[in-house]
Amino acid sequence: MNPHFYGFTTESEFISRATRPHLPATPLPGGVSCTSKYIRTDHSWCSEGGVWVLTRKKNRPELPLSEIILRVRILVIDDQDFPYIKLFKRDGYTIEKWRDVTSIKALEQGQYDLILLDLQGVGARVSIEDQGLGVLKHIKQVRPSQLVIAYSNAEFPVKYQSFFELADGVLPKSADYFDFKRKVDDLLRNNFSLGFHMERISTALNEVGLSGRKDLKLAKKAVRRGDTSALRQHLSRTLDNVTVEKIVSIAQLAINVTRLWTQ
Repeated sequence: MNPHFYGFTTESEFISRATRPHLPATPLPGGVSCTSKYIRTDHSWCSEGGVWVLTRKKNRPELPLSEIILRVRILVIDDQDFPYIKLFKRDGYTIEKWRDVTSIKALEQGQYDLILLDLQGVGARVSIEDQGLGVLKHIKQVRPSQLVIAYSNAEFPVKYQSFFELADGVLPKSADYFDFKRKVDDLLRNNFSLGFHMERISTALNEVGLSGRKDLKLAKKAVRRGDTSALRQHLSRTLDNVTVEKIVSIAQLAINVTRLWTQ
């Protein structure tokens, strides 16, 4: 799909009128490129030849992995030594290790961008029967958007299969550094991708039967405005609290990504 633009003669006119949906769209002339000035959700606003334009782009801007690594905090929860701590630090990651669940509050508040969770030997004090699996379940119930990679060499009964499905990634504890790094990098890239989160919102709405244009429009509006209150109120009319929090948390992640480009 070719990009489109709205033309304005002054910056003030652009700022005051750029988001009006009824303005006519005209194909952007071939070969024209411009330097981004403002970037919000699926729009890139810029100045080209003295005329302010609003381009609609299918491919949204994303941070390079090198910059993402500088922004994130990773937590390892493992009762044994995690052999790749030094390698992650060498490659620029900020990574911390707990031998057990040290602070439930830190987990619930999302103080870490990604958690590497050993499912065996941790969490017995807070989840006697399920241990690490119980920790995973609690994290995902309280903070559905929290990234968690679960790993273990233990064999678990079939009844625990649903727990594994809660994790964003699963690895054997015997996996090498490259396996862990690839999984970590893939999840971090997604976490800083606006397009990825918008697709997650659309999928989550479809799963609960809210696939209408109004529902998706409200979600996009929440991301664009940086305010999820109207979206939460709308979803709460028909969905349970857990599902509402799941969708709203994804929208908040999308908002966080857009703020990286509007600061």
